[in-house]
Amino acid sequence: MSTLSDDDFQRAYRYASALTGDRDSAFDVVHTAVTQWLQAAPKNVDNALAYFLRIVRNCFLADVRRAALMRWSPIEDSEAVIAVDLRAMEDIHLERAWLERAWAEFSVAEREVLFLWAVEGFTVDEISAQTGAPRGTLLARMHRLRKRFADPGPSGTGNVATGGQA
Repeated sequence: MSTLSDDDFQRAYRYASALTGDRDSAFDVVHTAVTQWLQAAPKNVDNALAYFLRIVRNCFLADVRRAALMRWSPIEDSEAVIAVDLRAMEDIHLERAWLERAWAEFSVAEREVLFLWAVEGFTVDEISAQTGAPRGTLLARMHRLRKRFADPGPSGTGNVATGGQA
């Protein structure tokens, strides 16, 4: 099996950062590429780094294509659902406005994993099988989502239960 050095992985990460323009997305792309590299177990590759960088690029392009194909319906489309919540309408409206703002800040990949996990109730393994994303990549995304929900931060997204108000 051809081998890659730590410098090669750093180079691949820098390449993924340039492609994605985002640190977390670059990490996800490289993680997916490493998983594919290990599954392929290339033996007779003349230039292991070039081969691996091609995998990184293909993973990035697959993410871009998947994002272009995904259509998310606006939250307004859920009006037909009958509300059985007994809280004050003002509180519900504030939480909805916060949710719309938070949802817009998430990447397509984050919205996908959040929807499949929190709304549809899929396990990480089921999401991995459905999307083709490695389990570790999905766990990393979920970890970052949990951190964003727990930390109010400058964007105002924070604790879901309080609508971003700590």
